[in-house]
Amino acid sequence: MSTPSDPDEMLAGFRQQIQDKMQQAQRIQDAASAVSGEASSGDGSVRVTVDQNGNMSDLRLEDGALRQRPEQLSETILTTVRSAQAQLTDRMREAMEPVLGQDSETMDSVLSGMRDRFPVEPEQGDAASTRGGQDSDDEQFDEYDWLNQRRR
Repeated sequence: MSTPSDPDEMLAGFRQQIQDKMQQAQRIQDAASAVSGEASSGDGSVRVTVDQNGNMSDLRLEDGALRQRPEQLSETILTTVRSAQAQLTDRMREAMEPVLGQDSETMDSVLSGMRDRFPVEPEQGDAASTRGGQDSDDEQFDEYDWLNQRRR
């Protein structure tokens, strides 16, 4: 590969490289900003969407969610958020492959950071709460409508 001997040619080459990198950076930013994850609780009563940073961007509660105890509902929501966040690494890879290619150092760096922040394996104790199930020893609790704060 020959190098240009003309300084103007060299400068034009550097400018083109800078322009190419700026365009790639914009494509990376656009692709990353479109990434999101979605998950539902085991019983479908809680649906969550998270953005590329793992922040909750949408929360949908069905009637079944409102029949849960407050601490149970909190755990169901948190577990569902973690499930949505766990999808982000794969979604980011899918979005970045067309821009960065499969084997780039940048891709490895981005995905490594995502895996560290959003592990795929749920934490201990989360599996039971993903069912969004009810405690069988407190049947009367199911008869309370938390939204309207009255018995059914």
